[in-house]
Amino acid sequence: MVTSKNMLKVLEKGDLDAIHGATLTVLADTGVFVNSEETLESLERHGLSVNKKTRIVKMPESIVTEAVKSCEKNFKWHARSEKNTIEVVDGKTKIGPGAECVYYIDPETDQARVPTLNDGILCCRLLDALDNAKIAYVPMFASDVPDDARRMVVMAAGLINSGKCTFGGSIDKTDVEIAMRLGEAIYGDREIMRKKPLFCGYVDPISPLAHEHTMLEALLGYSEMDMPVFVTVMALAGGTAPASIAGTLVQQNAEVLSSIVISRTVTKSPKIVYGSVSCPLDMRTSMSATGSPEFSLIGVGAVQLAKYYGLPSNMGVQSDSKSVDAQTSYEKAFAAMAAAAAGADFSDLFFGATEAFNTFSPIQLMIDDEIASNALRFAQGIEVNEETLAVDVIHKVGPRGGYLKERHTMERFRKEHAVPRLSDRWSRSAWMNAGSKNTKKRAKERMIELLNSHTPEPLETEVRKNIDSLIREYSKTLGADALEKRRL
Repeated sequence: MVTSKNMLKVLEKGDLDAIHGATLTVLADTGVFVNSEETLESLERHGLSVNKKTRIVKMPESIVTEAVKSCEKNFKWHARSEKNTIEVVDGKTKIGPGAECVYYIDPETDQARVPTLNDGILCCRLLDALDNAKIAYVPMFASDVPDDARRMVVMAAGLINSGKCTFGGSIDKTDVEIAMRLGEAIYGDREIMRKKPLFCGYVDPISPLAHEHTMLEALLGYSEMDMPVFVTVMALAGGTAPASIAGTLVQQNAEVLSSIVISRTVTKSPKIVYGSVSCPLDMRTSMSATGSPEFSLIGVGAVQLAKYYGLPSNMGVQSDSKSVDAQTSYEKAFAAMAAAAAGADFSDLFFGATEAFNTFSPIQLMIDDEIASNALRFAQGIEVNEETLAVDVIHKVGPRGGYLKERHTMERFRKEHAVPRLSDRWSRSAWMNAGSKNTKKRAKERMIELLNSHTPEPLETEVRKNIDSLIREYSKTLGADALEKRRL
C-alpha cells in the first residue's frame, strides 16, 4: 500500500491542529442538540452540561478527549462466512455498495424504475461474487415488500445471498433488535456478538450539530453490545454546514466526536468508524454535489482527521449522474482514486450507486469494480528493492534487446501489472471482430456470467432453519426458499 508518508493529503499537521481546536470550541461553547430525554439524562449523569429545555449539550475538552482516547483503534468485523471476516485497519481500502437506493436502472431496458426485492437479491449475489467488494447486502429499497416485514426480509436476504460483512438495520431500536435476533439465529446466542460482531451499525448525525432520537437508538443499541458503528456525516456545505471546506470539516468533526461522547455513556471502549459523505450544496440547482472535487476534498480531509485521532475511516465515492454514462464513471473514478490514495479504511457507499446514492445499477456495479481495481492498484504504490530495480536483467538484455523471454518479466508482471476484467485493450480490428462492444455491453455480459456461475456459500442447515423461522414471523408469504432462488 501507499505508505503513510506518501499518502494523498490535503491538510498539513498545523491545519489538523487548527480544525481540532476549533472543534473543541464548538463542542464546548455551541454544543449539540440531543433529541432524546433518556440520552440527555445519561449525558447529565456522566458530567456533561445539559439544558433540558433547549436539549443542547455542551461538551468540555476533557470529556471529549477522554472519550476519543477510549475508542478501540482496530477491531475485527466478522462475516457470516469466517473467511470473509476483515480487520478494520489493515492498510487496505475495503469497498461496499450504495444503500437503500430508491431507483433501479433495469439492465434490460436501461430505464430507471422502483426496485423490487428480486433486484436487490440479484445485486447482493453480484457483490458476493466480486473480489473487490468486502461488504455485501441488499443495496436498495425493496418496494414490493410490506412495510412491517421489509427490514427483516431485506436483512435476511442479504445474509442468505452473501457470506460477506454486512450492516445491521440502523433506523431505530426496532432495527437493532432485528439485527440482534438474526445474530442470535446464526450464533445461537446474541451475547457472542460482543466478541464477534456480525453487524455494524450505521448512523448519520443530522447536520448541523443534531442527534435525533431514532439514530441515537441505533448508536446506543449497537454500542451497548460493544459492536461497531459507522458514524458517517452527510452535511451540505453552504446549506447544513459552512460553505468553506474547513468550516464543514470543523462541524463534521464536532458531529462525529459528539457521537463518540454519547456512545461512551454505554460502553467503555466505543468501536467507531469515522465517516464522511459530506459535499457542497450546488447553488445553481439546490442539489447535493457528490460528484464534485470538493466532495473528495472533504472526504480526504475526514480521512486525515480520523488518522489524527487514531480512528478507522470511511469515505464515500459517488456521482451526480442519473444514468450509466461517462459522467458517472469519471466522477466515481476521481473519488475512488482519492479515497484509496488517502488510505481510507472503507469506501462503503461506492459500488453500483449513482445520483447521490439514490439510484443503483448492476451494470454500473460491474464498471465500478473495474474502477476499484485500478484505484486499489494505484494505492499499492511502487515496490523498490534489488529485484525490482532490475539492474541484472537490464544488463543481460542490453541495448536494443527484448524482455519478453526473461524470467524476471514472467514473475514481475504477475505481481505488478493489473489485469483488467472489463476494459478493452485489444487492437481496433480485434475489437471489431469481437462485435465492437462498448463498456456497457461488456459490463452486462460480465454481470450475466457472474449470476450464472457464482453461488453464495450456503447457510448451515440449523442456521437456515432459524432464519426461515424469523422471516415467516414477519412475512406471511416469504421464507428462506423464496429469498435464494431469484434469477434475472
